[in-house]
Amino acid sequence: MQAHRKKLVLPVFFMLIIVMCMTGVVSAANGTVTITYRFTGGSYIGDTVFFDGTNTAGNVTVLKITGPGLPDAGVPLYNATGAAGSGNTIDIGKNNDWSFTWDTNRMQGNNLLQTARYTVTAYDRDHPEISSVTRIMLKRPEFYVVASQNPVAPGDYIQLTGFAENKISYVKIDITDPSGNILHTFTPPVSGTGYFQYGFRVDMLPGDYRVIVSNPSMKSGLNQSLTVAIPITAQTNLTQPGTTATPALTTPEPAATTPPPTSIPLSPICAIAGITGAIALLWTTGRKNS
Repeated sequence: MQAHRKKLVLPVFFMLIIVMCMTGVVSAANGTVTITYRFTGGSYIGDTVFFDGTNTAGNVTVLKITGPGLPDAGVPLYNATGAAGSGNTIDIGKNNDWSFTWDTNRMQGNNLLQTARYTVTAYDRDHPEISSVTRIMLKRPEFYVVASQNPVAPGDYIQLTGFAENKISYVKIDITDPSGNILHTFTPPVSGTGYFQYGFRVDMLPGDYRVIVSNPSMKSGLNQSLTVAIPITAQTNLTQPGTTATPALTTPEPAATTPPPTSIPLSPICAIAGITGAIALLWTTGRKNS
């Protein structure tokens, strides 16, 4: 009977572990995730949207956006060209609350957004099945402009492309530094369909700049960010437009030579050997005569 009880100890032990694990999973899965949003002044692409909510299912909330022009699996709110199904992560506060600021003006690839209704999903990172959604209506402003790449590097050639709803013949594009000083002003024409484009070579030092598009008939200007940074992988020195970097000439190091082994000249060796042999012969002869 006692032996039988001992045989039951191990299976019962494993069953208890399984039950404890299942209990833990069920407990975590009972949590909830909520999300709400509010705009600062409208629903235009370029405005800032504030999201907040609670998460009692885990420690990290993930946000992703889906809708026209975007993958069905969703993308991060700050990268419309990011991996499908991924999102931005937010740590949970002490009271299981979280908050997130979405500056649509700084969203990479925001030119993919359209005048349409989009869905923002909040879910727990470790339990993605626990989620909540909110739907927001986004609209293109009176006009917009996007850079062909952002950030850029000094010397890059970029295109500023945009669209204006109102019937205007031109737009003014100002490039300013963080202090508001105008560094460049361009006035590209606007086509009959509202399309405009202008290209230029970046000659600013690394830093954050603003691209401001305006027209006297527009009630407000469009303010976009432009970051100039030196790529980490850059291996050549920056040069002025139209010039080519010349690699520095270096003189190759001479090959290391190994000195010959130190040796004793042959003639002294022969002399020493002869003297030693003569002494030995005289000593032997002396012993025989005695």
